[in-house]
Amino acid sequence: MRRLILLIAVITIGYANASAQSCLPQGIAFTTQAQIDNFQTNYPGCTEIEGNVNILGADITNLNGLSVLTSIGGDLNVGDYDTGNPALTSLAGLENLTSIGCNLAITSNSALISLAGLHNVDSIGGGFVIVENDALINFTGLEGLTFIGGFLHIYYNNSLISLTGLHNLASIGGYFEIVDNFALTSFTGLESLTSIGSYFQIVGNDDLTSLAGLESLASIGGALNIWYNFSLTSLAGLESLASVGGTVYILGNSSLIALIGLESLASIGGGLRIQVNSSLSACNAVWLCDYLADPNGAVYIYGNAAGCNL
Repeated sequence: MRRLILLIAVITIGYANASAQSCLPQGIAFTTQAQIDNFQTNYPGCTEIEGNVNILGADITNLNGLSVLTSIGGDLNVGDYDTGNPALTSLAGLENLTSIGCNLAITSNSALISLAGLHNVDSIGGGFVIVENDALINFTGLEGLTFIGGFLHIYYNNSLISLTGLHNLASIGGYFEIVDNFALTSFTGLESLTSIGSYFQIVGNDDLTSLAGLESLASIGGALNIWYNFSLTSLAGLESLASVGGTVYILGNSSLIALIGLESLASIGGGLRIQVNSSLSACNAVWLCDYLADPNGAVYIYGNAAGCNL
């Protein structure tokens, strides 16, 4: 009887090991729908890919064949800067994926309307790049994401109106750049973000009217750059920001009329530049006066409306 029990245990353990295997240390590239459809047949038991995964093909319409994947040790690249995956509308099929060891890049997927399929990913070990996905309107599908170890890089997503879906993201280990997303109106969706490890750059988001959604952000490790956001009227949304490790640089925001929103800013590790904000006339903020009394770097305040120049 004991031998039978032992035999059953050995078989059970062997089956478990066979059904959850690390594989493909060299990574894999999918360039056709057929390769994705045949993945489970070609690589039986492969659930944890050790290397990079690249998905780039004109006829790729779904990722259902990758439904067995639970982790990717390297990068996950969906598209590239040239052609992307023009027929892919969502990331459904990746529902069992929980972790990405290095970078996640979602690039130039012109039909992608949803990130549905990534809701069980709770961490990205490296950076997160999302660039030139012209149909994407928000980040719904990333509700499980709490931590990005590297940078967050959001560029040129022409239909992106909010960051809804990132509401559990608490920290970004590296820098955060959000640039030239012309339909973005606010930072709604980032209400849990408390810290950015390096610099924070907000540039050229033409419809951005406020920084609402950043109310929990308390610290930025590097510089804070707010440049050329032509509809931005105030800095409301940054009320919890207490420290900026580098320079604060507010440049070319032509609708900005006041510096309201930075009342909690007690520490600026670098210089201060408030330049060429043509509507900005109210510069009598307490935080600004306190900094000017004991600056930590060069100060440039000019090119603004009357009343906000030194």
